Amino acid sequence: MERNYAPLLITIICEIIDNFGIRMSESWREKKHPNDLHGTNPVRAIDISEWVYNDGQAQDIEKWINNRWVYDPDRTRMKVAVLHKVRGGVLHFHIQVHQNTIRRAG
Repeated sequence: MERNYAPLLITIICEIIDNFGIRMSESWREKKHPNDLHGTNPVRAIDISEWVYNDGQAQDIEKWINNRWVYDPDRTRMKVAVLHKVRGGVLHFHIQVHQNTIRRAG
């Protein structure tokens, strides 16, 4: 993590580490497309491996993160944690923040 990272992204990463541990699979990279948050300054997205968690735990972690954070109140369909399949069918988390990301009340 040699680049400048968004402070909220660092906060969320630390919460994941404290509660579940983490294996980051990708952080900063050259942009692959105009909206690629991995290539912004500050960096606003990382990917983490799903396979390091117990069976079924990944979905619980995704819900835990999204229950704590709102990506952008104006775009509620967008999430901070997105668990999805990548090439080869492997699951991983995309963790992302926006300038409007906020912690949920409660």
